Amino acid sequence: MKLNLKMPNDLKFAYQNELKKYKEALAHNNDSLAWHHLERAHIIGQYHPVSHTGVHFRMFVFGIQKFDINEILGQFVRMSFGWIGSLFNRIPVGNTGSATVPIFAPMPIPEDLKSLLWNADTEAKGLSGFKH
Repeated sequence: MKLNLKMPNDLKFAYQNELKKYKEALAHNNDSLAWHHLERAHIIGQYHPVSHTGVHFRMFVFGIQKFDINEILGQFVRMSFGWIGSLFNRIPVGNTGSATVPIFAPMPIPEDLKSLLWNADTEAKGLSGFKH
């Protein structure tokens, strides 16, 4: 069984870039754009436990800042358990990580991220991850 412990450099760079754009949007008080970049960071980072938990933590803090009880509770659950799926390569591919979408629902990968996530198992039903 493959454990996803080390994030490849191309994913790490893309993940960090989305977090940078998230911070920039926050600095310009553009909450919807900031959230958009958090969701993209989630799509990229959900394959690895540290980045996956990190983006859910940021979503949790965002929920607190916006007084969004649904997001706060949803992110608490996701922070608590999401890393396990990442560790064992069992994640819902393309899922944006928001509390407004089901935890285990696979979603389409955005077109511009498909080349980055080329090895994501989008054909599998239910939970999937990287093809082995």
